[in-house]
Amino acid sequence: MKFINVALALLVSLAIGLGVFEGGLRLLGLGPPVTLNAFDADLGWSKTPSTTLRRGNAEGFEVEFTFNAAGLRDDAGVTTEALPDAYRVIALGDSFTLGFSVKRDDLFVDLLEGWWNAEGRGVQIVNTGTEGYSTDQEVAWLETHGAAWDPDLVLLFTYENDLFWNGQSHYTDLPKPRYTAAGTREPGALQPPPARPWYQSTAIGNLLGSGPDEAVELFQPGTVRLPKEMGALLTDRPNFMEEPIARTGGALLALARQAQALDARVVVVPIPSHSAIDSAYHDKFQARMGLAAGTWDPDQPVDLMLDAARAAGLDVLDVRPALKSAAAGGDDLYFQKDWHLNPLGNRALARALHEGLKDCPTLPAATTKAQLPEAAPTGSGLPGWLPWYAGLWLALGTLFAHVYSKVEKPLAGFFKVGLMLAVVFSLVLGATKLVSILGPEVGRIVTLGAVVLILGFVGYKLGNRLGTIAELLKAFIGRGHWYLMPLVTVLLTVGSLLVVAASSPLVAPFIYTLF
Repeated sequence: MKFINVALALLVSLAIGLGVFEGGLRLLGLGPPVTLNAFDADLGWSKTPSTTLRRGNAEGFEVEFTFNAAGLRDDAGVTTEALPDAYRVIALGDSFTLGFSVKRDDLFVDLLEGWWNAEGRGVQIVNTGTEGYSTDQEVAWLETHGAAWDPDLVLLFTYENDLFWNGQSHYTDLPKPRYTAAGTREPGALQPPPARPWYQSTAIGNLLGSGPDEAVELFQPGTVRLPKEMGALLTDRPNFMEEPIARTGGALLALARQAQALDARVVVVPIPSHSAIDSAYHDKFQARMGLAAGTWDPDQPVDLMLDAARAAGLDVLDVRPALKSAAAGGDDLYFQKDWHLNPLGNRALARALHEGLKDCPTLPAATTKAQLPEAAPTGSGLPGWLPWYAGLWLALGTLFAHVYSKVEKPLAGFFKVGLMLAVVFSLVLGATKLVSILGPEVGRIVTLGAVVLILGFVGYKLGNRLGTIAELLKAFIGRGHWYLMPLVTVLLTVGSLLVVAASSPLVAPFIYTLF
């Protein structure tokens, strides 16, 4: 019986330690990524119907994703039977079309639909955008679901990394369809990917193990190893890009045939990258990627896609002039860390589409004039950490002012707490952003190094007290008092932190903030 109690005491101690570490990583934004999709035997993966979730992005705020019963980020009432008399547009695309980093109010798909309907055109745009899709999956979506939705117009939004992934049978470990250069879809059912190890759903496992993105193949065209999807940017085209580009043309041939079968018009709209629109960002990107001037061209992927679409007999729309004109006014159209369009960029793209499609022969005529509002709706515009900061400041500041009202003026104490919290939040957020900028490989090493450094500092400050702590834990474990381990662990942790705070005024504000 004593052996069982000792084992339980050890397990409880270990569970508490791991739980604290897991919670700390999640608070730092280093938890496992939230997954929007599930396996799809036809498409590789698709969005989970009737779900709502929130996910943080690289810019420091959260975006809510709500998928309707059809698995679309669209209105709840959007079904194959809804609005049978409407002019139906299918928007095919990846995370840009999904609206990976913006609310639906700021997404170009919804902005264009609202603008057209304000003009009395009676249009329904069905947003099928899915994270990680390449052109072949978007074509496969139309082949699989197009007849049920019966579109009048299909807008295909591509991005530069499509050119590489159209040649691959898997995206990391996820299976996906692809087409031959002749436009035939490769036969064979897609097989579900192997279940991810349980530890990849934890923050600790995500930190120590290999994330799914690390399965991406790399090559080194300059001084930095880059994902092979960036081969489409190089002016001296790598050999490994030849087959994917040929397969891209095949996917567009299949799209043309499917559109003809559906009696739908198709317009291919390549979305340019940040570097293709903003010259200042172009130079920063070039330096960060370790590329020499003249060895790469951000316009090349757009031109390749436009040429392939024209060769397949499809209409195209080049939105680069419109986006460059919008950016010339000084507005940033893209996020700085995340590579997607920001709200202003989405509005610029909506204007470019409205102007570029005005002569589409099948589009219903406008019955009245309407304009897209000039100012982007901002919503709350609050980063995700700000409510936490405000809530902690209000709670801790009020408590401090009340408890120490006799030794310090309440208002002064309240603002001192706010200042202390601001320092803590600044350091934590700054460290988190640094890790995200450095990338997963270097970021993981830096994070582990920081954890080791902090624990080493605490151990150094505790000194000989570590022996006392170890003896106390050993005594409780040896006696099998497993039920007391949570209380003992909490008391020892609090006491240790107070000792460190008393011995180091530099870290004292951070520790006292915890209390």
